[in-house]
Amino acid sequence: MGVSLTSVAKLKRAVAFARQNKLQIAIHAMGNAAIQRVIDVTKDLHPWLDGMPSVRIEHASLMTDAMFDEIDASPMNYALVTQPIFYFAEDESYRNYLSPAQFKTAYRVKTMRNSNALLGLSSDAPCTPWAEPDSPFYSIYAAVTRKAANGDVVNADEAITVPQAVLGYTRDAAKIGGFTNNGTLTAGKDADFVILNKDIFTVSPADLQNVKVSETWIGGHRVYQN
Repeated sequence: MGVSLTSVAKLKRAVAFARQNKLQIAIHAMGNAAIQRVIDVTKDLHPWLDGMPSVRIEHASLMTDAMFDEIDASPMNYALVTQPIFYFAEDESYRNYLSPAQFKTAYRVKTMRNSNALLGLSSDAPCTPWAEPDSPFYSIYAAVTRKAANGDVVNADEAITVPQAVLGYTRDAAKIGGFTNNGTLTAGKDADFVILNKDIFTVSPADLQNVKVSETWIGGHRVYQN
């Protein structure tokens, strides 16, 4: 059973405040009823922000085809920020508590990316129940292979490619957050980047979860070296 912490009236007030003050509204919604509530309240509105989504749905765990149809038909600009590490780490819980039909709607990353919404990937650290909650590479592994830590395959037809997953952590995440000076290695932007211990674009999919950061550079200066 889901837990609702925000009524329709309260959500409408928050959306109105965001519109009036030109703020992005980020709404935590995991279950299908919660996500549908967000869509119902916002789908007939027009965006109030330029250059970034006005409405961000955080987690977007269970989404039906009908929800994607509504998002695609809406004038609103949405962001869907999801965490593949959730099914990587918690597959048994989803299997036990969701019906087979509900399970098929879980973490539909490929469908999200193909929708009119902007897809961002996230580790959800420090809330993720995993040994390295701040590592993006488990989420990239899960998004590409759709495999959980226990070896279970979760909705294989929702897999995306490594470059698509990397963009979900970099370029598109920056767009969602309204960051214009990073997200891509482009002349004139801040030189924020990492150097990895493996070539993430050529390692075997099974090895993606073992990728580590060797160096971190911010503004063209090295701030971390392993």
